[in-house]
Amino acid sequence: MDFKIYFLYFILYSIVGWCIEMIYCRICQGKWVDRGFLFGPYCPIYGFGAIILILSLQPFSANPILLFILSLILTTTLEYVTSYVMEKLFNAKWWDYSHLPFNINGRVCLLNSLEFAILSLFLIYLIHPKVIDLINMIPSQYITLIATSFVIILAIDITATVSALVNLKEKLLYLQTIGEQIKEKANNKMQNSALIKQLEELKLDIINKKDILQNRLINAFPNIEIPKFNNTLEELKIAIHKYQYQKKTKRKKNLSIDKKNNKKIS
Repeated sequence: MDFKIYFLYFILYSIVGWCIEMIYCRICQGKWVDRGFLFGPYCPIYGFGAIILILSLQPFSANPILLFILSLILTTTLEYVTSYVMEKLFNAKWWDYSHLPFNINGRVCLLNSLEFAILSLFLIYLIHPKVIDLINMIPSQYITLIATSFVIILAIDITATVSALVNLKEKLLYLQTIGEQIKEKANNKMQNSALIKQLEELKLDIINKKDILQNRLINAFPNIEIPKFNNTLEELKIAIHKYQYQKKTKRKKNLSIDKKNNKKIS
């Protein structure tokens, strides 16, 4: 039962982390961005971080200054390790803080670390005591049901995410291959024209609704880098942003026409 309860803590704080990321991106970028590596509304790094902090730091809750320093160290280490492991595991760099001061290899930076340390204080002193009360209100049989349901949901989500990433890499390889063929056949206008058409069709296939999972990964991590396909990936990002801008412009234009028509009718 203790494991199930901590698993619920993990899920709950992963969802809270996802909400924080959404709000943070809204404030910084001026738009809502579906953040998180997985497709569901949760960021597991926040869940793991919260569990580590709860288990490690509660004994030091009587000393806020020490708690802040330890939180700073733990959260910074967790973010750095997560960045490193994900890069090695998927051969892709998901975020980069190289443009911010006091960063370490672009994986962590002082600003983020301070923000996470402050969040940690809120977690230990304000949020987690309320969460304990909330979880204690749930009957044990429902805890088992909820925990089992989320295990299944996570398993499906992880499978879908990894599959989408593998599929994206395969399409990037195909795009890169066609791009190289275009360069090789630069003097043959007929062959080049057919290849360029094939390249544009493939880009459209990637950015349309059938490939919404890959698009979400690119939108969620705009600074994602896949070393082998960096140039091709940048071209794809530009194509996606262009497509989204055209779609948004068309929607505004249609809305404006509808308003004019409504005025004429009235």
